[in-house]
Amino acid sequence: MAIFKPEMPTNSSPADFHGVCEFGIVQFSDKSGQFDWADLFLEAKIKQKGSDYERTLQIKGSFERDGGLISGGACLKRLYQFFSEIGCEAGITVNGKWETASGEPISNIADYLNDNFIHLESDSSPKLQYIGYFYQEQPKVPGAKAYTRVWNKVMKNTSENKDKLAKDAEWMKSKGYIKEMTDALPNSEISSGLSGSGLANL
Repeated sequence: MAIFKPEMPTNSSPADFHGVCEFGIVQFSDKSGQFDWADLFLEAKIKQKGSDYERTLQIKGSFERDGGLISGGACLKRLYQFFSEIGCEAGITVNGKWETASGEPISNIADYLNDNFIHLESDSSPKLQYIGYFYQEQPKVPGAKAYTRVWNKVMKNTSENKDKLAKDAEWMKSKGYIKEMTDALPNSEISSGLSGSGLANL
């Protein structure tokens, strides 16, 4: 009996997990207390459309202070841009405490985010509510491994936002804030741990 082989589609190609990609959030964690330099270190585990792997998006940095009270900082801008996109109205007081928009204290921000801002499909996979820019970062040392990073400017998943995010990412690349590889090296490796890089300039 002859061997049967199904016809393969001629236009098949491997999935591309770089550029502007859709993703959903799986879990939040707060690592702010683990690093002396970090006043803020929120981490979100995310899954891209079509990927079986979880990635990591980080919002981290130090606050500017005046007389011991928080007066600003680039990481606060990144935090509130992210919160705005996911629909979270919570925030940080000048004393560094988490509160809801109505002034109620939040004892654990990770638990609060997990309870209110994780949205799953019926099969327990995350809803692809957001888009982000994923790229393979140029290694600082020639020949070193290249890791996939995600710019932590998150936007709602709309066609209009996809165009806007792509333009914003191109601007960041033109200014050198996103250092993206143009040619993959033979020993490059995609990392499952994605941390934001070049993000203090948002």
